Amino acid sequence: MGYKHNIEDVIQRGIELVRTQGYHNVGINQILKVSGIPKGSFYNFFSSKEAFIKAALESYGRDYSSWIRELLHTDDPSPLSRLKSFYKILIDANESDNYAGGCLVNTVSNEVGRNNDVVGAAANASFQLLIEAVAECVQQGQDAGEIITDYPALELAEYLHAGIYGSFSRMKVTRSRDYMDRWYDMTFSFISS
Repeated sequence: MGYKHNIEDVIQRGIELVRTQGYHNVGINQILKVSGIPKGSFYNFFSSKEAFIKAALESYGRDYSSWIRELLHTDDPSPLSRLKSFYKILIDANESDNYAGGCLVNTVSNEVGRNNDVVGAAANASFQLLIEAVAECVQQGQDAGEIITDYPALELAEYLHAGIYGSFSRMKVTRSRDYMDRWYDMTFSFISS
């Protein structure tokens, strides 16, 4: 009996390739190679590279938003401290990744989000999951009097996450954490009440 390939394994290995190399720089053959599957098996799972990327974005959004919730939705420390810690983890992770990857959603959005409606919609849906996970902690911070209430929690979460994504783009071209650190300092000064 032959080995049954796991679709989630294929997605996870492909995510890492696309996250670090970009959508246009990764072909199906590279995904096949890192996954150890034949082309026919790939096409049993996905009708095209676009279908693969859509599935990858959906998986990434689910996994990443679950991870965010685990980090941000505890009782200790305070909500503002949890947000600071979360974004510090992202900044440090990008530095240890040698500024190569960033986030799959950001990478794909920048490359093809505007030109491909299917991929753009999947990227936006994943981004929204991340924003909602952050917004829950922002709301807790507002309720505790730690975070400004001039804007709704969802809008502040959008501001936070869009800002870090912008600094990811600068990080990639400068190969430095300077913009991420500057974003961090300015942002938490702005949202703290």
